[in-house]
Amino acid sequence: MVEDGNKTAKPNNKTEKKIEKMNHAPAQPEIYDLIGQRLRNFYDEVAQQPVPDRFLDLLNQLEAKSLDKKPQ
Repeated sequence: MVEDGNKTAKPNNKTEKKIEKMNHAPAQPEIYDLIGQRLRNFYDEVAQQPVPDRFLDLLNQLEAKSLDKKPQ
């Protein structure tokens, strides 16, 4: 049980079981490897896409404002 000031919280069996399950080594590590590889592939595809013009415009506006605020 966890004590919090004057209160004593009862353990949550479902939560404890989930935590226990998470702490064990995965039963099928090849699944996690496959998920990791697919996430990396997806990220690589997204990272190679060009920056949209609207984002570049916004970045230029922010840069211009920050240059205007700098003391001369």
